Amino acid sequence: MANKEQVKVIQPTKTRDQAVQDNKSQALAKAKKPQVQPSQPKKRRFAFFSDIIGELRKVVWPTRQETIRLTLIVLGLCIVMGVILGAVDYGFSELVAKVLLGGK
Repeated sequence: MANKEQVKVIQPTKTRDQAVQDNKSQALAKAKKPQVQPSQPKKRRFAFFSDIIGELRKVVWPTRQETIRLTLIVLGLCIVMGVILGAVDYGFSELVAKVLLGGK
């Protein structure tokens, strides 16, 4: 078997001038701020609307059957939740009327 000694890699040491230069370049990199883009030309203002149209063309619109089915599901859930909340409200109002108000 081979010798199991660990081999240390010796990296060349930096000279003092190289170390100072590295520190300066790191400090400059941290100090740089993102540059502000110049104002957009006037024609770019109206390109916004063409971008909207382009994005709307990428949308996958639901079919008529999907739209009707999903609309009926939403309406059905609204009706069911309305009935449940109405029953809870009626129950609490009766409870308050009988317990706190002494019964009507």
